[in-house]
Parts: sequence; C-alpha cells; structure tokens
Amino acid sequence: MAAQLKLEVLTPRRKVLSIETPYVNLPGMLGELGILPEHVPLVTMVDSGILRYEENGQRRSAAVHYGYAQVQGHHVTVLSEMVELGVEIDRRRAQNAEERARETLRRMAAPQSDERARLDKHEAKLRRALIRKQAAE
Repeated sequence: MAAQLKLEVLTPRRKVLSIETPYVNLPGMLGELGILPEHVPLVTMVDSGILRYEENGQRRSAAVHYGYAQVQGHHVTVLSEMVELGVEIDRRRAQNAEERARETLRRMAAPQSDERARLDKHEAKLRRALIRKQAAE
C-alpha cells in the first residue's frame, strides 16, 4: 500500500475530518499547496477556497474559509474558521446565496454607496457561495 497522510480538519465547533488519504491540496494565501507523504514540515495560512483529498478511492472536496495548516511527516492538520464538506452543501442554498450576494454587490456598488466595509463583507459572502458550489460538484 502506498504511503498515506493522516488528514485532520477541525473548526472551533467540530472535528470535520479524520481520515487517511494519499494527498491533500490546500488553498494557500499565495496559491494552491499540494501535500504528499513526507512533505517538508510546514505551517501556513489557509485562504478561503477548496480543500481537495481522496477518501476510499473517491476524490472529495471541502469549502474552507481561512485558517492554518500544519504538515509534519505523514500528518496534515487544518484548523479553519468554517469548513463545509462538499457532500454537506445544499446546492440550491449556495445558488441562492450567490444570487443574493451579487444583487447586494450591485446595489452597493452604486455611486451613492461609500460603505466599503459592507461591500467587502458581501464580496466575502459571494466568494464563500461560489466555493461552496464548486466543492459540491
């Protein structure tokens, strides 16, 4: 059997994953990180994006939203504010969230709106909705 990684994904509320997998792809702050067994030890920030891995021969994905990852030997630990497994995501809800976020952004981008903080918040909501949809596919 090929070498495996122990992948653990945790949020403040729950342990999302604890599995053996041949690889992990993480959304790093400067791009995607590919992790294989015996990767160099690493601690890095995780951006909002898609975490990819394999479970029981099936490709899987999860939407992760900011956090940290530690790689040590054959162990990868991801600590994230929010994680949604692709199989947990309601596509219709993600589509509705995308539409609401886009509409809000259109309204807020009008010249009379100077509320950059609110615009940033809704851009983040849109990004999360798009990532959820991608992870569910």
